[in-house]
Amino acid sequence: MTGKTSQVNRRRALRMLGLGAAAATTAAGGAGLVAAQSGAQGAAAKPLSGKVAIVTGARANMGRAFSEALAKMGADIVVHYHRADTRSQAEETANLVRAAGQRAVLVQGDLGDVAVVREMYGAAERAFGGVDIVVNNAGAIIKKPLADFTDAEFDQLDRVNNRGLFYSLREAARHVRPGGRIINNGTSLLAGAAPGYAIYAGTKAPVEEYTRMLAKELGDKRITVNAIAPGPVNTPFFHSQENERSTAYAAGLSTEGRLGEVEDIVPLVEFLASPDSQWTNGQTLWVNGGYLVR
Repeated sequence: MTGKTSQVNRRRALRMLGLGAAAATTAAGGAGLVAAQSGAQGAAAKPLSGKVAIVTGARANMGRAFSEALAKMGADIVVHYHRADTRSQAEETANLVRAAGQRAVLVQGDLGDVAVVREMYGAAERAFGGVDIVVNNAGAIIKKPLADFTDAEFDQLDRVNNRGLFYSLREAARHVRPGGRIINNGTSLLAGAAPGYAIYAGTKAPVEEYTRMLAKELGDKRITVNAIAPGPVNTPFFHSQENERSTAYAAGLSTEGRLGEVEDIVPLVEFLASPDSQWTNGQTLWVNGGYLVR
């Protein structure tokens, strides 16, 4: 049956049902309308299509989850990882990005070295043409009394949690395209106190101040800068410093009597990276199941 004959028969059938020419036209164009709607829904499902994100500390845990989530939203990802011996884990993150249909490039190194940070942003430029989203997720943790900290241990935490963050924010301020997003991973200990965490929390404290101030400085470019402040999350990062008793105590401080899971944190990062978050700026957002409130 030819296309013309099929169309004539369709019109004839519609007339037999008492429907007019307008209905015949609608029926004929229905497939095109469905296709257009499907395309629009596909675009809506990828709100970060065409965007480029840098995620630091992305080899595992929250960094990996953030990378995969942003890729599913349509962003290409620069996967940063610290140590050369963890490259295989970083490759696993990159493969998750690629499985989501997006491109990934790896950058390795110590963020306390400004050359590494500049290379990270340079990689985004060379591989993808620029950067739109930065998730400053990398961090270091040691739990012990302040009086027992060595100079080297203090430098280790300060190098990643403070200096590395500063270097990344400085490059982000120079390179993130207008309308972009900067998301800094802090800690709920910014609102509380826990024995043994003075230096960890102290070196993380700048997250909140840098976030508030940089949001003002970049506001005219419609770049938002926000911080998330997770509570205890069920990852090797947290458990490396805790024992069974202290873990149970921390879990009991949440309203649900449990530790957070990475999946509890991801939706907040998805929101802050999305176009819908434009009016959320300069904020520290607590995501801890009521562990601490402020």
